[in-house]
Amino acid sequence: MSYKAARRSFLQGLGGSAALLAPLLRSIEARAAGLAAPLRFLVIQHPLGCNPNQSLWTPKTTSNLPFETAPFAQVQRYMSMINGVNMVTAGTGNDPNGGANTHEGGMVALMTGVPTIGIAGQADHCAGGPSIDQIFLQQAPGLGGTNFPNPTPFGSLQLAADTRSDRNEIAPSTLSYLAPKRGVSQPDQARNPLAPATQPLDTFNRIFGGAAMAAGTNTAQLLAQRQSVVSYLTNDLKRMRSLVPSSEKDRLSAHADAITQLESSIQQMYGGADGGLGGGACVKPAMPPNYAFTSNGTQHGGVDCTNAAQTTSGSGYDYYVPNDPSSHPFLDVGSTQLRLIKAAFLCDLVRVATFLWTAGTNWVVFPGTFQGATIRGNLQSTPHHPPSHTTDSQVQAWLSQVNNFFSASTATVLQEFATTPDIDGNMLIDNTVIVYVTEVARAYDHDQRNLPVIVFGGKNTKVNGGTVVNVTGGPLPTPSGGTGNRPMNDVWLALAPIFGVTMTSLGTQSNGYSGSQRAPQYTGPLPGIVSST
Repeated sequence: MSYKAARRSFLQGLGGSAALLAPLLRSIEARAAGLAAPLRFLVIQHPLGCNPNQSLWTPKTTSNLPFETAPFAQVQRYMSMINGVNMVTAGTGNDPNGGANTHEGGMVALMTGVPTIGIAGQADHCAGGPSIDQIFLQQAPGLGGTNFPNPTPFGSLQLAADTRSDRNEIAPSTLSYLAPKRGVSQPDQARNPLAPATQPLDTFNRIFGGAAMAAGTNTAQLLAQRQSVVSYLTNDLKRMRSLVPSSEKDRLSAHADAITQLESSIQQMYGGADGGLGGGACVKPAMPPNYAFTSNGTQHGGVDCTNAAQTTSGSGYDYYVPNDPSSHPFLDVGSTQLRLIKAAFLCDLVRVATFLWTAGTNWVVFPGTFQGATIRGNLQSTPHHPPSHTTDSQVQAWLSQVNNFFSASTATVLQEFATTPDIDGNMLIDNTVIVYVTEVARAYDHDQRNLPVIVFGGKNTKVNGGTVVNVTGGPLPTPSGGTGNRPMNDVWLALAPIFGVTMTSLGTQSNGYSGSQRAPQYTGPLPGIVSST
């Protein structure tokens, strides 16, 4: 039997398990052929920018990270910090500037990079195009999209820790969009958001539920299944040895060596004395708990929260839970969601994902005294976003601690990316581009100049790790006056070639706004982030 026929028979015999084992088989075949692991793309959002004193975010030298980014020290060699890009919004119809200098417009412009198609209600700016993750998925040959052979089972993931937003708006709580629906005139009906899932158990059941890899069980069967695949490869090689000319036998020998190495790694992955699944690339995670919401119904309040429209009626998870100060469900949910993305990457179930910590106009409750900083008013607790519109030093110190929390929580999982082996023997971060972004540069006035942006990636991504990219020579305004900054879209244009995507433009060059000033949404790929070699 030929390998092709044996492969088909093997997958047919798996029944419902084929959805999980087919991508594993692709990884096995790729490794046997000496091919690289697939690249992945992940966008992680945190809300409200950084401290107005950006020296707490951006280092003066590459060796000394300041307070709000200090938690990334362990993965600093993978990170390229960008200093000098502006959010440029644009709009059409009843939304002429696309929400310039707003959380809502910033979120839409950040991810889609194109003019909005209108506004719904007070500030719900409606995305006018697909988001960058979906653009890459649709155009990159190796990201597993349906436009190419061998798509991944789930295409992409959209996950979040919390999605509560002012007035329950979509714009500040959504990262991923498909192209607007054709023939639909109402902007809020035409936009095509991919709503992020906030319950880890739902995420787990969707991407791992019912698959063959029961966590910690049936490893003998798993070992036999994978060894049978290697057997197919080996037997087909034996047949080929009798058919190919002598000039090709060296290549076959190299191929056989790769299969032998693969067989050894499979034995190590699934054939350990303890019968466990640890140590391998693809490991089904343990089933997470069903997290209960900690806030339900209408919320309002916080320092300087006098706007009656600044409320939410959604349900979500808080960092602070009354009468249980050691419980932090918001952190637990977010960390679990990021680890599920990591597991899905390793099992090649998806290669593209977005993760939203919480909405730009979020309502996640934190303690009034947090990591040593006490917010003005000595509140027992307060939602994160409502008190942010002030320059009060106590409030800003409290917000800076929350920024540090988001960095630390993200860094913890990124360190796992940096220490978890991928299918090719490198670490997962070596094959993953991770972009850490936010919708405004500073919260109190929503200024969008000098957005805090960090790009992470290991050796196979071509990201210039351990660097600070100080943008100069651009046409956009800087916070100190004059010009020199460039649009955020230039970052996306710089990353596109990593995935084999050719993008020379994104957005408009004539109708954008950087604050109140006219500005292009793109000028070209931003140099310095990605190595040219």
